[in-house]
Amino acid sequence: MLDAGGKGPRTTSVEARPRHLAGHDSGDGNSGIRSTGAEMEKNPAALDAEGAQLVIIATLRAWIGSKAQPKWEISVNGKATMEPRDRGGTCQISMNRRLFLKGVAGTAAASTATTAWASRLADRRNSPIAELYQSLSVRQRGDVCFDWDHRVNIKYGRKPLTIPDPKGVLLRTHVSNAWLITPHMLADDFYTEEQRGLVVDVLDSVLSPGWTQKIMRQATDDSGKPWGELQSLAFFGSPESGRCLCVVTGFHLTLRATYGLVSAAAFDGPISHGHQPSGFYEKVGHPGNLFWHQALLANLVYQGLDRKHRQQALVRTGMPYYQSGGEIDRSNVLPDDPWDLSREADIRFRGPKRQLPGMPVSGMATEQQRAVAQLLEGLVEPYQQRYRDQVYDCLQKQGGLEKCSLAFYNEHDMGLDEEWDNWRLEGPSFVWYFRGSPHVHIWIHVANGSSAPMTSYFG
Repeated sequence: MLDAGGKGPRTTSVEARPRHLAGHDSGDGNSGIRSTGAEMEKNPAALDAEGAQLVIIATLRAWIGSKAQPKWEISVNGKATMEPRDRGGTCQISMNRRLFLKGVAGTAAASTATTAWASRLADRRNSPIAELYQSLSVRQRGDVCFDWDHRVNIKYGRKPLTIPDPKGVLLRTHVSNAWLITPHMLADDFYTEEQRGLVVDVLDSVLSPGWTQKIMRQATDDSGKPWGELQSLAFFGSPESGRCLCVVTGFHLTLRATYGLVSAAAFDGPISHGHQPSGFYEKVGHPGNLFWHQALLANLVYQGLDRKHRQQALVRTGMPYYQSGGEIDRSNVLPDDPWDLSREADIRFRGPKRQLPGMPVSGMATEQQRAVAQLLEGLVEPYQQRYRDQVYDCLQKQGGLEKCSLAFYNEHDMGLDEEWDNWRLEGPSFVWYFRGSPHVHIWIHVANGSSAPMTSYFG
């Protein structure tokens, strides 16, 4: 059991940014009761007023009950040694000790469940995902809206992905570092100005305040083109069905926004980010990179390890990479592929029986375990609380951080300075892979079980 190291949540307050209006120019980077829950699970779209009242009552009861039993919190109130260069928005993070390390007790789980139902109800009433979906014309829906289980014969560079193939892969759970899920760019005349503004609102519903502008800046940094010219989207399911997923893709981006019931995976599937502000071969230290502060937090863990544990954490060979034999490997990663994990895009789960690379968190000293908890806090900081909670819940179900390992890769150390550019936090059904060389790619796949579907390729 890890020591909490203090009580009380950390709150970091900075100026919150205003909500984008529907007419936003996309090219401008500035611009209760358990029975009720079960019934919603069966037919979430049919929740009536009485059901809503039950959810609210159950939530209030859970909230009142929680006041009688204060929770242990992981405190990170000390000054952060490494902070992102340009943090925007408001970040309030409370880390429950048992949630991360051993799992919450049954009463706390019931409280979380009832609160989640109320949150989902609010999402239905005020969802930019539903608003954007409803704004689409018949022609637009024909091009960018798909059934929940839409399958395609996907391959790098193959178009279109609209042609169904019952033997193909599940398109909504595919991920790449660079791809277009549909052929219409967000900046095209295919979309109206109002719809482009709603896309920004959809991003705001997933990303923490300030991060939508950062993702737009990343798009321009990496391609030289304004946001929207190399990004596309697709919908799976529909708001009327009670489950709907909006997937936004582009260069260095796969992002998901969920509506209604979510699947076994956080974000409803794997996501990815990237950034190369100083070029394809980034400068040592990754100046201006939006995500490098996360690597600095990971390196703090390494620096705090003793010599024996550093040796265990450092993986000398076999780093998952985008090249094989000097050639870029763009082959599909499929569920039944042989298990070698040499491909960068392979973020399949190892499950509870396969050995994880690196240093087990359970074997670290208390101070380093706290540093891993701080690292996780930094990893989820770009996302809204409901998505952080999805990550936390999935992690809880597999045993918490104590079931994870942290690996640092000796290969492709850009500065030969042992400030590790490449590292991976991994659990039985948790993969957060930070590939920092030659520039930053981040591959994220988190679920509550190792059977969650996923396919990928390097784009």
